[in-house]
Amino acid sequence: MLGGVLAMAVGCGGLEDESRDSWFVVNSAESAGDGLVLFDVSLYATSYETNPSGDCAVLSMTAQATVNGKSADIRSRGSKFQKFKQGCEPIRFTGVAPADSEKISFRLFDLGLERVVEFQNVFEPMSMRIVSPEDGVLHPGQTLVVERSPATDTATAFSGGPATFEQLSFFSGEQQFHFNHGFVQDGNRLSFTVPTEVPAGEGFIALEGDYNSGVTRCDFTRCSFSRRKSSRVPVVFAAP
Repeated sequence: MLGGVLAMAVGCGGLEDESRDSWFVVNSAESAGDGLVLFDVSLYATSYETNPSGDCAVLSMTAQATVNGKSADIRSRGSKFQKFKQGCEPIRFTGVAPADSEKISFRLFDLGLERVVEFQNVFEPMSMRIVSPEDGVLHPGQTLVVERSPATDTATAFSGGPATFEQLSFFSGEQQFHFNHGFVQDGNRLSFTVPTEVPAGEGFIALEGDYNSGVTRCDFTRCSFSRRKSSRVPVVFAAP
């Protein structure tokens, strides 16, 4: 993984120093009609908190960007914030790709250098299945194991910290019971203890959270594309 960004405009300072942070983030992915999705992307090329004497990354006027091989619009080539003296204005571009794309590839070209970021299974909806108990009948105090797909998704983490918890809710009839604590995660498998206060009867379980799409290539320090996803599965709650 490359920490350096692209070669920058003369006088603006590059990030050839591999120790500096560069964060590539997909801000949004919205329908553009005709089966296309419009992506809004930012590249934060340095941090004044860790590099107070550093320069901001600025693309040259000949720089180009693409999304899945199609030309993208560079909205900002980057510069120092005028209002805030800490941090740099991010490089930003927008571009479209088909909504059924299995992989989304972003490329930046500038002064002979190329940087690439690729995500997979971006538009695949979340699905969930019960691993145990196999019959889907949940008893109070029993261990419930579920598996979510796509397995390449990971729960979103912030600033390099641990992943945020995923929220599992139990629904029995019209009553809802949130249960967020004490679960065990092993990859895309989650283990929960069925709460004792859920009344007997038919219902369902629902899993919801913010998930980063799987990264297959990241030529920057960090790359993220977070989307909110959810899934539910019918179950039967047994009496104590």
